[in-house]
Amino acid sequence: MSKPRYLTAPKISLLVLVNLYCSSGIPSSATIPVLSFILSYSYPSAPSAARAPRSDNRQDASCSIQAFEDVLQSHASNMPGRTLLDVFLKHMWEMNSFDALFDLFDRLGDLIARPREDTTQDEPLQRTYLSQTSPLGALVRRARVEFVRLQFDDAIKLWSAFIAYRAPTAQWTKRLAGLASSGVDIVAADMGLEPSDGLYEVAYGHLSEEEDGGLTLSIDDLERLLDVQLDRLQRLGCRVPDEMKDPLRDMLESSTAAPRQAHLVQFFDAWKAGDYTLAFDTLHRYFDYAMQARERIHYQYALLHMAILQADFGCFGEAIAAINETIATARENQDIHCLNFSLNWLQHMSKAYPKQMKRAGYMGMLGSEKEGLAFLKAKARETRTYNLLSATLLNEAKLCLLTGEPVPRAFEHLYQSSHLNLKEDIGNYSCHMLFQSALFSRLGVTYLSGVYCELLLNAYHHGCPLDECLRATGRRAFLVSNQALQRGRYEEALNFLGSIDPSSHRSLKSHQYIFLCTGLVKLRRAMHRTDWTATDALLSSLKPDSSTDPELSFLLAESRIDCLVARGLYSEAFSTIEELSVTLKEEGADVMQRITILLAKADLFRRSGKPEQGFSVALRAASVSFKARLMPCLWIAVGMLANILNSIAEFNAGARMLHAVIPQALENVDHSVSGTLYSHLGDSYMGLAGVKDPSTPQGARLRATHVSRAEMYIDRARECFKRVENLDGECAQLMKKAIIAKLRGDEQLAEEWAQNHNRVWEEGMGRIGHGDTRV
Repeated sequence: MSKPRYLTAPKISLLVLVNLYCSSGIPSSATIPVLSFILSYSYPSAPSAARAPRSDNRQDASCSIQAFEDVLQSHASNMPGRTLLDVFLKHMWEMNSFDALFDLFDRLGDLIARPREDTTQDEPLQRTYLSQTSPLGALVRRARVEFVRLQFDDAIKLWSAFIAYRAPTAQWTKRLAGLASSGVDIVAADMGLEPSDGLYEVAYGHLSEEEDGGLTLSIDDLERLLDVQLDRLQRLGCRVPDEMKDPLRDMLESSTAAPRQAHLVQFFDAWKAGDYTLAFDTLHRYFDYAMQARERIHYQYALLHMAILQADFGCFGEAIAAINETIATARENQDIHCLNFSLNWLQHMSKAYPKQMKRAGYMGMLGSEKEGLAFLKAKARETRTYNLLSATLLNEAKLCLLTGEPVPRAFEHLYQSSHLNLKEDIGNYSCHMLFQSALFSRLGVTYLSGVYCELLLNAYHHGCPLDECLRATGRRAFLVSNQALQRGRYEEALNFLGSIDPSSHRSLKSHQYIFLCTGLVKLRRAMHRTDWTATDALLSSLKPDSSTDPELSFLLAESRIDCLVARGLYSEAFSTIEELSVTLKEEGADVMQRITILLAKADLFRRSGKPEQGFSVALRAASVSFKARLMPCLWIAVGMLANILNSIAEFNAGARMLHAVIPQALENVDHSVSGTLYSHLGDSYMGLAGVKDPSTPQGARLRATHVSRAEMYIDRARECFKRVENLDGECAQLMKKAIIAKLRGDEQLAEEWAQNHNRVWEEGMGRIGHGDTRV
């Protein structure tokens, strides 16, 4: 049986409930629950980021008779001793003939008519009339129009479906059992027809063979169900749930013609699964539908999806051609929303993948990035496209951070966007939380950065895009591994990444992101443990491609440089740093990434015996970090300057600089940075002890004091390196302790520290032998 266009048995039951409400058959205490129930199954509710979605597989497209029982059974009616469910079922079973179905729609027509001034005494005094523009009025008017359009055969099928739908309630009460004793049709009972008669079998013999039991969805319900799935796929970037795939397939197969939304649902599911062949096939079918139906709005949005798919596939030249065609079509059709979204997407791609876009021939359509954002913001205000305006303000805040502009200006744009979200009810919470997490991380407030990630993952993950949830998970894992408050926190970070919902791995891009995050954590652990075999294996398996996230690509490049420096391959490390520096400058990359490269170059100069050249580079990095309020980079740069000052015998200046930044660095809870600063401070005090004259009592006392302080800071540095499992750093501090003991003349203590050094190194090598180096 083909699907009905609009009317189904559940909608007939909703109309009976509407008629009962308008006839004042519902008490005031049950008004809100009943109206909420009717509207929830008539009009889909807007999704909310802070509310978990319903687990109903049918997505509220059709309701069973049990749903009516659940909402009506707990409310008393105006009749003593009867519930609202009793009254509702009484009205349902009073429709005891095909002619009674026509009477129902005739009565519904009176509900939306204006009451006459000359009301007769026979007309009820208490009656609710529906406005033609109200939700209930629109429901009634469309139902009557669709019923009038029904052919006789379709009307008979609708009546048969309604009989099968209400059949399970025949024995609800004794009163109802008596009402239902006449059978499915009172006309047949008056004629003396029984189920064994031929005429009865012709009319109602197929009821026992109904497979759907009257629950067949209409085409309108199917389109609404597909709209819900499509909204979820577009908004969250996920795939169709496994429990929804089979019902959707059955519904589409039973329909004579697949709705246009079905092609888009299949396209998004195939795209996120990485099946680009099927994705292109279904998108072309969507193209064909748009051209055959002569609906140009579908054509331009199909072009937009084609551009996004081509970019995700890595074909930026084809993506630019498709987006240019989208912009031209949107201008022709005067679709401002599609035009603004296309320009915003093009602006985002030119910033996220500048090298690939320039290689594909894109020279910029909106001028500089500031000019482009100003244009988009002006257009969004003109057209009152508040979601685009909110996203543009947030992009301006991001631009302030990337270019090193004052942080208060970034906060200003952020608060403007947040105010717009609250005022216009824009569910853009995840982008704001991720931005605030990155902002506080740059300011050195690591705790707040982690809090925003946890808030997104625990409170708003239901309505947030999958990519942003994964980004928050990866950032939280990096924070856990960076903080490393105790041994084994790398395992905690890996367990945190491993606890991600398995459904996230069903999307190819999401799986690749989780793979890279897990590999980066393992790579950092292997480098700290000096496990170069595992490091080489991980670096070879984590080579990024053109579609990799730019932030992860830079982290991989930074890890490769750190590995080369730690292994003493200075020439290769310097070449890699220069190539990456030129690339970042051409792309106009994040100021934090450029400062990180400057610090790596300064450290390389220091290690290669040219501290004077490293001093100028580190000083420039410290100056830019201070202006941009990049506090972690500032602390590392100051530590680098202090180390260089120690190497040129300026111990007092180095110690003063370190004492100024160590208290702030400790608040960041980054033990790797803290251990490095403590190590440099210990070197400064050892240098100060060396310049004191031990022949005088005051000189000897100051020398002993400086050596004691140096030992204290070396112990602190050793504890920090131990917590992050930095084997080289921990062993270097143990060697310093042995040298100090030897300088004091205590050969036995020096031997003990040397043995501790060998023991720690052997334990570290033992952990490498039993460790897991797989990605």
